[in-house]
Amino acid sequence: MSGDSKIGPVGGIGRTGPLRRVASEATASANAPVQVRAAADNLPAARLTRLSTSLADQPPPVDVARVAALRTAIAGGNYGVHPAIIASAMLDFHGRGAE
Repeated sequence: MSGDSKIGPVGGIGRTGPLRRVASEATASANAPVQVRAAADNLPAARLTRLSTSLADQPPPVDVARVAALRTAIAGGNYGVHPAIIASAMLDFHGRGAE
């Protein structure tokens, strides 16, 4: 058992530090323990999925009075479509082109 004396007692408490320095200080600090967060918080996709689920659970924002007024106007034949106004609004929305 001459070679086994270097191992130490089996099941006992061994060294808590490294036996020898293997790498430079920069490498040792790069391998330092990192604060770990939960896997779900590390992934942007998981956060987006939770956000989309919470938004899907909420009712859509609806102006009930406006919907009722439009239904009444359509049913009474008073709702008119004005292509010039619609075209102007579309141009305003999109910045009137690349002028």
